[in-house]
Amino acid sequence: MNGKKVIAVTLISSILGILWKRYYETQLQALKSENEKLSDNYQLLNHWLEIRNEGRSVAEYFEHMGYRHIAVYGMAELANRLSEELENSDIQIVYGIDKDVCCTIARIEDVYSLQEELPRADVIVVTPYYAFETICRNLKQKTDCPIISIEDVIWSV
Repeated sequence: MNGKKVIAVTLISSILGILWKRYYETQLQALKSENEKLSDNYQLLNHWLEIRNEGRSVAEYFEHMGYRHIAVYGMAELANRLSEELENSDIQIVYGIDKDVCCTIARIEDVYSLQEELPRADVIVVTPYYAFETICRNLKQKTDCPIISIEDVIWSV
């Protein structure tokens, strides 16, 4: 092999090595982030179960704060658990909000997108709490009611 071919192969190998390393680091960071999110969800759900095992409910938080009519942002599993928990309480979920209204799995009947006019509620509870800051910024452009995280609700009971 002549010198030019050796240099070309070495250069290509180096570039491929750098690209592979960046890809690997990106994937590793994504996995670490997902692992942290799952760990946080586990801790949150574990505490919620402890509350329930004590015969208590997150409804206590809303009653204490004077929130009777709540809206829920994020129509996935945590929204369903919250809905189930509040079914036999004086707290009413008046509507839900989701970025992808057509693909929600929520058991909440009325679901709005952020592009729609949002009805009045006493408070909006954000269930994807790991993205609370971004979601809160977006919601503040649409409403002036308080916005809280499901994480804050559960850890406050």
